[in-house]
Amino acid sequence: MLNQEQADITTGKQIRHLRTQAGMTQEELAGELNVTRQALSNWERDINEPDLNTLQKICFLFGVRMDDFAKEVIIKMETNMETTMEKVKRPFNRYDMAIGLFYAVGIFLGIGIFFVGGLITMSGAGWGASLFGGGCFALVFGLMCHAVITLRRNDK
Repeated sequence: MLNQEQADITTGKQIRHLRTQAGMTQEELAGELNVTRQALSNWERDINEPDLNTLQKICFLFGVRMDDFAKEVIIKMETNMETTMEKVKRPFNRYDMAIGLFYAVGIFLGIGIFFVGGLITMSGAGWGASLFGGGCFALVFGLMCHAVITLRRNDK
């Protein structure tokens, strides 16, 4: 088990300490863990951190309890996970509702343009042109409203 002084140092320093205490080279430990020596070197210099499975292998190899060894890594992983989940779970709000409403209005106006234009001309070409015009209007109207609302929103 690691003492309190060892528990306060970084994961990389703990890996280096355990490796040197066991008399292993970086090459030897990297071989045991099935990683490159460069990856191990990056861990020891705190550039990167090993994944959870590799931490478990290191703990098993040196007879160290996982919770004693990697407290700060686990805390960082949990913090990153919570931050990621907060970004993913953005609540549906009034801006989203306004954007949806304006797209719906654009679609209904586009359908109206289609029927009015088609009924006025009563020809195949007229129906086609009014379908194109109504579709373009609905798309442009919806995109413009979306852009304006997105620029004006303050909950980003």
